[in-house]
Amino acid sequence: SFVFLSSILHEFVHELFAGMKVLGCYQFRVTRNGDLFVDEEEVKNLRAKIQGELPQRHFGDAVRLEVANSCSEAM
Repeated sequence: SFVFLSSILHEFVHELFAGMKVLGCYQFRVTRNGDLFVDEEEVKNLRAKIQGELPQRHFGDAVRLEVANSCSEAM
């Protein structure tokens, strides 16, 4: 069996923000631009090139934000 990390965070959100009033806890997901620029003719080891490019994807522009249906409009 397994447990989603988001479920653990939701369960312990009051402990994570001890001393603060938690008004809500909602899941969201950010999708970033995943363009990967690789010139196959210039790259001898395509796998190594892709592995080198993947860490940069964390800094791509946000292109979509998905928010849980239960999230309030105020959020």
